[in-house]
Amino acid sequence: MTIDLFIPILRQILQIVGGILIARGYFDQGMADALIGLGVNVLVLGWWLFDRSKINRRNLINKYIADRE
Repeated sequence: MTIDLFIPILRQILQIVGGILIARGYFDQGMADALIGLGVNVLVLGWWLFDRSKINRRNLINKYIADRE
């Protein structure tokens, strides 16, 4: 599963949670929108950091292999 498929699923889940919290009176609409935006942005940042570390690790291994030759 790629991030492109996971973001809409996460947004839907957060909208459901936000709707439940609005219905119970804990949040208003603005707070729910902020929660959804924060959740999606945190996911994207975490995914980017994870992907970046994989790329850096792969580049380090490739450099080590190239230096040995």
